[in-house]
Amino acid sequence: MTKRLIRALALGLAMLAPAAQAFPDNPIRIVVPFSPGGGTDILARQVAEALSTSEKWNVIVENRPGGNGAVALGAISRAPADGYQIILALRENIVIAPLLNNSGSVFDPLKDFTSIVHVADAPMVVATGPDSPFGSLKQVLDAAKAKPDTLRFGTSGQGSMSHLLLAQLGKRADVKMIHVPYKGSNPALTDLVGGHVELVGGSIASAKSFIDAGRIKPLAVSSRARVSALPDVPSIAELGYDGFNVVTWYGLFGPAGMPQEVVQKINQATNKVLKTPDMQRVLAEQGMQTTIGSPDDFDRMFRSDYTALSEQMKGLDMAAE
Repeated sequence: MTKRLIRALALGLAMLAPAAQAFPDNPIRIVVPFSPGGGTDILARQVAEALSTSEKWNVIVENRPGGNGAVALGAISRAPADGYQIILALRENIVIAPLLNNSGSVFDPLKDFTSIVHVADAPMVVATGPDSPFGSLKQVLDAAKAKPDTLRFGTSGQGSMSHLLLAQLGKRADVKMIHVPYKGSNPALTDLVGGHVELVGGSIASAKSFIDAGRIKPLAVSSRARVSALPDVPSIAELGYDGFNVVTWYGLFGPAGMPQEVVQKINQATNKVLKTPDMQRVLAEQGMQTTIGSPDDFDRMFRSDYTALSEQMKGLDMAAE
């Protein structure tokens, strides 16, 4: 090999290396597909602040609401694949919504994104009002079986995780309840307090303040096991529905084709902050649990979940009402 060829190869390698080494030399934008103040927004800001503190990166949060996440996900799918625009997506807008509207989606979840890191899993809670005659989930389901289509179940929206919870619970218990979709968990919980619906399924993060104030009564959580944020509340699985597990998950995604060096850098930095005691405590208080893993681990989980849920939803009544 000539000296000239050796110098050319060395120069080529030197030109490839700085992209990953220098990253990030510009602000990183974590896009949130909802308005400020919700659970996804809060989680994104906690991660952004932790990364800024730990890594000395300039990480900012940008809210792009609309279309149950479709606006933000569509924008990210068309963004430059350099790692400076990423999104905190969740199961309901990158898996459930496309499955419900696969012909009209503005993005392909399996082709248009790079899986970066699995941030957290979040069980939900089924709750009833403060003056409700129901003291347990069994009493609710017995009443629903005795009088089909009379009990009203509020959710955070059509095609939401709480809607999936209602559909799967109804199928497993062989009961029919009236679905009342709201534009978010807080309006549903407020109507639960006012007695306009008998049940609500929502995120623990949204419901916790209502529960702590005694404004609603928690009956069960949707994960396989109890959660530390509500240790006295049984899981649906332990109440006789073995294997029942309806939880949402949050993850960071970027546009398809991101450099693997950049993906690894964001993954490792995020996992590092997720493992800190402070972040573990903050997430546990919101009923969330972390899952540390590589980009490949997250990508396999995401694709497996998409395939499995595609099959599960064929037998569920989640059509638009």
